[in-house]
This record gives sequence, C-alpha cells and structure tokens, in this order.
Amino acid sequence: MSPPRSTRNPTRSRGVALVIVLWVLAGLTVVAVTVASSVRSNAESVKLLRERVAAERAFLSTSSRVKVIASTAQARSNYLISERGTLLLDGRSTAVLPQESVVLQDGLGLLNLNRGNPNLLAGLLRQCGASETQVPRLVDALADYIDSDTLKRLNGAEAFEYSSAGLQPPRNAPLLSREELWRVFGWADIRKAWMAQGCMNQVIVVGRAGYNRNTAQLPMLLASGLSPANATALLDARRDGLLSTGLPTVNSDDSFNPFSGMQGMVVGRVFRVRHELALLEWAAEYNLELSPDATGGPWRVHEMRVTPATRQSATSGAELPPTDYLLPVRERDLLNAPSALPFGR
Repeated sequence: MSPPRSTRNPTRSRGVALVIVLWVLAGLTVVAVTVASSVRSNAESVKLLRERVAAERAFLSTSSRVKVIASTAQARSNYLISERGTLLLDGRSTAVLPQESVVLQDGLGLLNLNRGNPNLLAGLLRQCGASETQVPRLVDALADYIDSDTLKRLNGAEAFEYSSAGLQPPRNAPLLSREELWRVFGWADIRKAWMAQGCMNQVIVVGRAGYNRNTAQLPMLLASGLSPANATALLDARRDGLLSTGLPTVNSDDSFNPFSGMQGMVVGRVFRVRHELALLEWAAEYNLELSPDATGGPWRVHEMRVTPATRQSATSGAELPPTDYLLPVRERDLLNAPSALPFGR
C-alpha cells in the first residue's frame, strides 16, 4: 500500500513564507529608520548643546570684559574710556572675534518710558505709526499709568476707563519692562505698527531722565525734531569719528543745525548690551546699569532676554579691547585732564 500524498500546496507555502519575509523586512526597515532618526536627533541635540555652551561661554567672557572696562571708565560724548580701553555706546556693532560681535547702546540715546520727555515721546509715537489724534491720548495714558495717584489727565485713563474697557487697572507705578506698555490704555491699538517699525528697540525703562543726541539712532533723532537730512548728517559725522573731537556749541534752530547744543552731552550709566555669534540664530540682550555706589556690586543687569539675531556687521575699526589691553602711558593723562565744561572748573 502506497503512503498517502501530502495535501499541502507547495506554491501556497512559498507565498506564505514570502509574506512573512516581507513583513520581517518591513519591520526591520521601520526599526532601522527609527534608530537612524534617533541617532540623527541625538546628534542634532548634541550639536545645538555645543553651540549653546560655546555661545554662553563667549557671551560671559565678553560681558565680563565690557563690565570691567565700563565700571572703571569716564563718560564722553558717545563712548566710555578707561585704562582698559574704549567702548562705543552709540549703537554701532563692535567686533569681539571674527564670528562674534557686541552692540552697546547708551540708555540716554533711547527714550526712558518712566522718565522721558513727553515731547520726545510724542515725536517717537508719530515715527512709530500713531495718528495725530492718538498721540495725546497715548502720552497721557502712559503718564497716568506710571504715576502714583489716581487723578486722570485730560486725555488720560485711570481705573474707571480700564474697567469700562475690560482691562486690568493701572498699576500706578513705573513700568517693569518694555512689554508692559501693552497693558497701558490705548497702546495695544498701535502695537502692530510699533513693532513693525522696531520702536521697542528705541525705548528703555531703567536709568535717569535725559537725552543724548550723540548716541541716539535715526528714529529718536527724527522724534527730537531733526529733519531726515540733518539726522543723516549727524549719523555720518558720528560714523566718521567727528563727535570725539568736540563739536562747537551753536545756538540755532535744530531744523537748520543738527549739531546745535551737542557739546556737554555725555553717555549715561545705563546702556543696552547685545551679543551676537555668527553660528546662532539668536542674540543675548540686556540692560547694564553701572552702580558703583549701590549695595550689591558695581553693576546690575535688567531685562535679560533672547532675541532674533540681526546679523549687523561690525563697524570698521571698532573692536573690543583685548583682556590685557592698557592705555598707552602718553594717553593716560587724558583721563586726568580737568573738565572743559564751565561747571567742572
């Protein structure tokens, strides 16, 4: 008797085996892609971490150098000078290393929102998109917000107006940051235009009152009443180093003479610092206050933040002094020279 013939279909068996092999290959492919993605993600994370560590190390080093120079320096028209070197404070980019730069902006070249001149504020508002009907309301609303009383100015706003608009009441205290502007009654209406014009870079909330035309940027120069032509002439003179030679005081209308009344203006004790590194898409920015007589140290840092990089090229010839720099002996007498101002004699 012959053995029974197998009932299995060889072709079907091979088809099942092929399906299993394909499933296994698909699974291995998924695993390989997952592992590759994980490796790539880890490599990218390590790269970003290394870049951040390098940036923080560079920024800390540069920040320390800036603080040491500034805390021992004397104020001039648009710069600080000490035996450790010179710092330009007029918003020009200063080279630190081939891939690193720092921008220093005198706080008196900006508008202090807590202590600023109302006329300057009105001028800046016009530069930043506010209409003529909005300007007096915004100026008075800010003044009502930061003062300590509850008395309403003619075009201002106090608790009643805020409540009627469904807003939080005014703090009746100085602004703690630039962004607090958007809590002030009516200011949210110009936020889009204000930000589009870059006007947040023209204001500050720390430091003393005052205005230094030697360090102001174009929007503030225009806000102060200079014509575009005269404002550009002043910026060109600054770039060419004419301010450091001492310009004569001429009592004439600002609309005709951009250099009127500039003698005697010097940088303040608060300035904005902005660090940039070529390999990063972001920059570190903060306001540095020199406070040698205050408790807690010779300087204070305000409004530390991370912002998008501007990729501003360093000004030709503007370099941060090296750590071992010392002013030549023949030039040190400049730091001990008597004041040329009438009240310094």
